[in-house]
Formats: sequence, C-alpha cells, structure tokens
Amino acid sequence: MNITEFNSRLREEVNTYMCSGRNESAAFLAWYLKNFFRIEEQDAIDSVCDSRNDKGIDGIYVDEIGGEIYLFQSKFSPNDNREQGDNDLRNFVGARQWFESERSVGQLVASTASVELKSLVAQLEIADRISSGYSIYLQFVTNKMFDTNAKEFLNLPSNILEGFDLNVLFSKYTYIADEEIQISPVSLSLSNLSRIEYNLPSGIITKVYPIRANELLKLEGIRDRTLFYKNVRYGLGKTRVNKDIKKTILHASEHNNFFLYHNGITVVCDTLEEGPNYITISNYTIINGCQTMLTFYENRNQITDNIYILTKIIKLPSTTPLVQQITYFANNQNAISLRDLKSDDRVQKALQREFNGLFNCSILYRRKTGESKEGYDEVIEKDFAAQLIEAFYLGNPHNTHLKNKLFGDRYTQIFSRRINAQKVYLAYIVYNIVDQNAQHLVNEQIREYGLAKFCFAHLIGQILQKDEIGHQIYEDPTEYVTAHVETLKKSISKLWMLITPDIDAYIAEYTEQNNGFLDYKNVFKNAEFVRKLARRINSDHERIMVRHAEDSFSNIYTSFLDEESDSTTSYSQETADE
Repeated sequence: MNITEFNSRLREEVNTYMCSGRNESAAFLAWYLKNFFRIEEQDAIDSVCDSRNDKGIDGIYVDEIGGEIYLFQSKFSPNDNREQGDNDLRNFVGARQWFESERSVGQLVASTASVELKSLVAQLEIADRISSGYSIYLQFVTNKMFDTNAKEFLNLPSNILEGFDLNVLFSKYTYIADEEIQISPVSLSLSNLSRIEYNLPSGIITKVYPIRANELLKLEGIRDRTLFYKNVRYGLGKTRVNKDIKKTILHASEHNNFFLYHNGITVVCDTLEEGPNYITISNYTIINGCQTMLTFYENRNQITDNIYILTKIIKLPSTTPLVQQITYFANNQNAISLRDLKSDDRVQKALQREFNGLFNCSILYRRKTGESKEGYDEVIEKDFAAQLIEAFYLGNPHNTHLKNKLFGDRYTQIFSRRINAQKVYLAYIVYNIVDQNAQHLVNEQIREYGLAKFCFAHLIGQILQKDEIGHQIYEDPTEYVTAHVETLKKSISKLWMLITPDIDAYIAEYTEQNNGFLDYKNVFKNAEFVRKLARRINSDHERIMVRHAEDSFSNIYTSFLDEESDSTTSYSQETADE
C-alpha cells in the first residue's frame, strides 16, 4: 500500500464516523483516537467536541493512570496532496492558555465557548485535575502533509506540540494479523557473549542473551505486527512505559543504561541454533515486549549499537498450551486487559462451543482477537456479547461503555450460568435491528451513537418481557433464533418501528427542557435518564395496545408466523404438483 492508497482508505474509514452535527475533522479525530491513540471507539467519540466555537479544542482525553490531559485539534482534507502550514499549529498552541490553571479553566467555562466543550470540561473535571498537577499535552492531527514552515515550528526546542500528518500516520499504520503465521528463520549477531541457559526436564530449552536493539529490529513482522500474534494484546499506545522507553532512546547518553532500565522481551520459537557469535531462530513470536519493539521501530533512526536488551528465548512450539501460561505471567509491564485474560476462560470457551453446535458453525463467537472468521456468516465478539448482556438482560445499557468493568467486577454477573449462546444471539439480533433501522430516528447524532443503541435494545427487551410470546422468547429463545429466526427478525423490526416515534417525542421534549441542547454523549450514561426514558416508552406502548391490540408483540409474531406457515405450505404444494 502506498501513501495515496492509504489516504483513500483513511477517508473511507473516517466516513463511517460521519453523522449530522459532526464535521469531517471531528470524524477524522474520532478515527485517529481509536486507531492510533488506541482508546475504545466509544471513548474516542466521547472525547471529541462536535460543535462550533470550541476555542480551538477539538477533543480532550484524560489519562488518569499517567496523570495527563491531552488536547487535540484536527484538520481534514477530502483531497490528496494538500499541505498543512504552521498557522493552525500556532493558534492551537495559543489555545492552551485556557488550560494553564484552575482559574483559566473557570474563565473558559464562563466564556462564549460551545456548550458541548464546557460540558466535556466539566465531565472530565479538568479544573480539579489541573490543580492537582496533571500535565497538559497537545496533539495536532491532519491527513495533509506538513509544509516546511510547519515542520520548522514543530522542531523548535520550545515547542510543546506533537504533530501527526499523513506521512507520520502512514509510517505508523499497521494491519492486525490472523493467528496462524509462519515466519522465516533469522540470524541475530551476539556482540556480547554473556548468556544464561536453563533447560527443563521436559526438554524445553530457555536461553537469555543481551542483544542489540538494532539486531532485534531484523525480526520479521514488526510493522504489520505479525511478530506479536501470540501476544494477548498488541501495542497499547501512549502509556507511561512507552513514553519512558522513547525518552531513553532519544537521549543517546542513556543508551548504555537501557539494559539496566528495561525488564526485557520474551521470544518463543520452534528452533534455536547457536553459532560462535550468533543465533538463528525460526517460526518465532514475541509474547512479551510488543510495545518495546514497536517503540524501537518507530524511533529506529535514533537507535545506536549501545542499546542492549535482555532477550529471553524459549524453544517451544507456539501451539503448545504452555505458551498461553507463559504469555499470561510474562506480561506485567502494563496491566493486561481483563478482556484479554478472559479469552481462555472456560465460560468463553463454552459459549464458543455452544455457538458452533447450535448454529452449525455459521456464527463465530470470537473470544480471542485474531481468530479467523473464514467460513462463518456472522461474527460476535466477546466484548460485544458482554455489552449486549449488560444492556438487554441486566438492564444497564448506561454501563456498556465500561468494558473493563464488564470483564472485571461485573464478569460473573454478566456471564452467569443463565446466559447461553441462544440468549446472546437474541440480544445480537435485537441490537442489529436497532442499528440497521436507526435512520427512522429523527436525531441523527443518536442514530450513530453506540450507547443509545444499547439503550434502545434494552427498551425492546423490557417490552418483550411484558408480552406473552415475547416473554417466552426472552427466557428461552432457542427455537426462535433457529427454526423461526426470520419471523423473529420481522417481528422485532415491526416493534422497533412502533416505538421510534415515542422515542423521538421523548428526546425532543427532553431537548426542549434543556434549552435546545441534548448532551447525547452523557445522557445515555445516566441511569436516571435511561430509567425515565424506559418508563415513558413502556407506558406509551401499553397505551397504544389498549387501542390497537393487533400491535401487541404476540399478535405481531403470530401474524408473521402464519405468513411463514402459509408460504411453506404453498411451496410444498407447488413441489408436489410438479
């Protein structure tokens, strides 16, 4: 892929973030935050200011672990070969004055800035965080190319701005690889012949070497991340560890000390052969040290021969279950995502088996990133399944953005013994119907907002529970999601069409009560708002059924089932006549 093709792909992906009230630059920033800053898509959207008069601040993100506040500005061009000058960069740096102190943040809140920016500042408690010592960082992102003036400004010693133009984005762009990968042998020079050897009675050979970073950069698969395909997670973005590694790399005087500072990396390989001053390994993968290697690669022009890294090499087939155990215990520089760790949980494995059995291997329940979807008609990610259960069965759609919590404190409640493949698939069907028919909602921002869709799926779940046939489906959907799945989809679609006017009316009423402003990114995280919306929609639906009994879910489903039966009978008769 060349840079022009990359920019074309970038624009296509950015287009998926577009909606009414969100301009191209805002959509581009949301795309960047998810794909390069590496935060969850929901968090990315929530971090972006979609409105006018944002005082030069297009987005804000708070890193609570690192004690950092990131301010973003983005510029997007729908065309190729456009240049970005230094004026926008200088103005953005000037906008930092609003975040110099608790007092200046107060002035921002009291200014004519957009309501959305003020809401974001208040929600993230920016004033309190600045007074408690949080650091401020600025990032300017564009799909144009920095011109000479912009580059000179970014290279000033006093500059506090980090710039990402099309060239930088392209250089960092990577694909996520599938799991089954064969990597060619590579020889690594050993300029320091010190080593530790530890051989287990089972025949597993482990050797530890100090190896130059420049040698490790010879390993195949860093750019496209195939080198890390057995890792439980890929690069974690701008974590404190990554920034400390980069800081050491950029200070040549510290290169000799890198070996002392860093815990090292772990490599698993099929073969390991030693020569007098080199080693050769084949079919290798790094199971610990992904962020280190990515940071080396991104700063490869600054690497010298004085950077050595402790390298543990384990000769062990990558398919053995022991690799999973080693991966688990080796990853301790950053907290491993609870979602990653749960990928081999017995509950997740059981759900995957249930999906394969119930749906004859047509639906992949993907419990682990990288599992191939080849041969499957549909894919349901385990993260998404957790959100569906939390919203549809547990009645907490306002919590669905808290993914780590879903796989932490909430895990046993979400993936309880009452949850099975058919229930997950029912919730998946309901959510998809909402998603695919969201255009019937008047408010376009809500149409595109994931948290709102989980809320609406929750509303449908509540209505089903109060209906005779709906309750049967809700409790045991096996027959309905297999033998009568098309009838079920038609019935849910009809129900959705019936309640969308009531949702529109409630949203319009709520917006009017709040001076014409709907803070949609926050209201759907508010349990009280969700509760009141659900109560209103249920009440309106019950009132409709008093006047129009034919609109009850039971009657809707029975009607479509009769049509299905008539169609089947007619087809059978035609076949018999032939």
